[in-house]
Amino acid sequence: MDGTVFFPVGIALTLAALAVSYVGIRGKSGFPPSGRAFAAVTVPFAVLVIATAAYAVANAREEQDHREEEQAEEQAEATDEVPLTPGGAPSGEQPADEGQQAPAGGPAETFDLASPADGGLSFEPDGLQAQAGTITLAYENPSPVIHNVAIEDAEGETIAQSEDVTDGSVELSEELAPGEYVFYCAIAGHREGGMEGTLTVE
Repeated sequence: MDGTVFFPVGIALTLAALAVSYVGIRGKSGFPPSGRAFAAVTVPFAVLVIATAAYAVANAREEQDHREEEQAEEQAEATDEVPLTPGGAPSGEQPADEGQQAPAGGPAETFDLASPADGGLSFEPDGLQAQAGTITLAYENPSPVIHNVAIEDAEGETIAQSEDVTDGSVELSEELAPGEYVFYCAIAGHREGGMEGTLTVE
């Protein structure tokens, strides 16, 4: 309902009240002149007042219903706006890749890696097998040539990399899900020279 209807109704009531007051003051004790005249004056006032009150109640209910509908729409929009990943999970929860399951939380494993003391570009061993969970590569480089060890996933993304080391050792730990990985030296040209190996996680 249009709330502006209150303005003409209010103006009508005000004008009617002023008119009755003016006539009453002018007529003094002779006003109203009869019962019919009194009814003719009183009834329109009563009708206007009752109509205004009924309209106010109806308008209040309509506004309440409208507000409840708006709140329901806002809640629905807030739910719809939660972004989903292609797998259907909320954006904060990444679904596991089809070829790679989530880490099983198995026991931590540590594997020893080494490279030649003469600085040769190779790892010993060049193949590892592990269970899903936290995997640590304990790498020893006894040579003065700078090396490191990094892990690459099946998509070719480097997911972990150790610090560079010469004539010493370093460890690299990462929680891995089942899948095929590659460990390699990330120093320029070393991987191309053959310094890499396979890591199979089951």
